[in-house]
Amino acid sequence: MGALEKFKSLPINWEMGPADAVAVHLEWGNTGYTGRYGNPEKESFYFSIDTWQEPYLVRLQKMTKDGPETLHELELPKQFWDCCTPKGVHTVPADVQEWLKTLF
Repeated sequence: MGALEKFKSLPINWEMGPADAVAVHLEWGNTGYTGRYGNPEKESFYFSIDTWQEPYLVRLQKMTKDGPETLHELELPKQFWDCCTPKGVHTVPADVQEWLKTLF
């Protein structure tokens, strides 16, 4: 069983990043995201990479109008650490997405 097997039925939005999730679910007004990801009253599932401290973490997030919830987190292999600088919370690049998909 893969590390993410129990989440395989979730509708993961591979294009969404943390800033997108905040704009869709937590910000109001003219953000430029109107209609881009669907209804902000619903929920979004996406991955993010946290590089604030080592080891870097990949998080599966659920975002609603009430804020984010971490559903699962795992260490990002060092081979991918160059993908996300400077320190912060980042959208998952394509090569990390491919690695994550092997864990389902």
